[in-house]
Amino acid sequence: MPIQIEYGGVGLAEADHRIANNLASLSSVIRLQRDAISKSGKISTTEQVCGLLDDLHARIEVTAKLHKSLAQTANSNGVNLGDFLEEISEMISALSPDGRVNLTFDHACGGCIDPRHALHAGLITAELLTNASKYAHPAGLVVKVNVRCETNDDGSFVVEVTDDGVGFPEHFDPATDGGLGFQLMRALANGLDAKLQFEHDSLGVSARLVKPAHLQSRRH
Repeated sequence: MPIQIEYGGVGLAEADHRIANNLASLSSVIRLQRDAISKSGKISTTEQVCGLLDDLHARIEVTAKLHKSLAQTANSNGVNLGDFLEEISEMISALSPDGRVNLTFDHACGGCIDPRHALHAGLITAELLTNASKYAHPAGLVVKVNVRCETNDDGSFVVEVTDDGVGFPEHFDPATDGGLGFQLMRALANGLDAKLQFEHDSLGVSARLVKPAHLQSRRH
């Protein structure tokens, strides 16, 4: 009798397929980062290079945590979004310098979503938290960040990351402006067919990733 290896409730072939797809997504992120650096034509300092490597490290960790979640779950339908984002949020908070992030997490989303969707949501959440830790309080004060998510049975979900920082610079449009981080988040949201919305003022920034329900096939 052949041995059937299971990975999160699916066979080894399906697990390999998921891993390959998620590594391809991570490769696209790295390529986007490389292209942005190349187009800038700027020579990076040692500090900037270390920052880029820290960002890359965080993105690899997000992907690793996704597959850890898949390996440990008995639900072959997807990843528990709340557990996954909470683990990522704690990781990014721990990486912030001098403990400058005071993190709270609203663990209200207990539903499972597609693993690829979870990866995109996780990378966007990590980027939002990293931005908050770096830029929310330029004077170096502790930034208060709340992460909240909701899931629905139809596959739709919402992720919200809110900070109490100084907000965006005057005339900054998050839909078109920003550096690599914002380009990455917009590309990931587009890949999800999701909306990435921002509200901001001098009292902070609130970002919402809104993923609508899966399109249903029409019955004939």
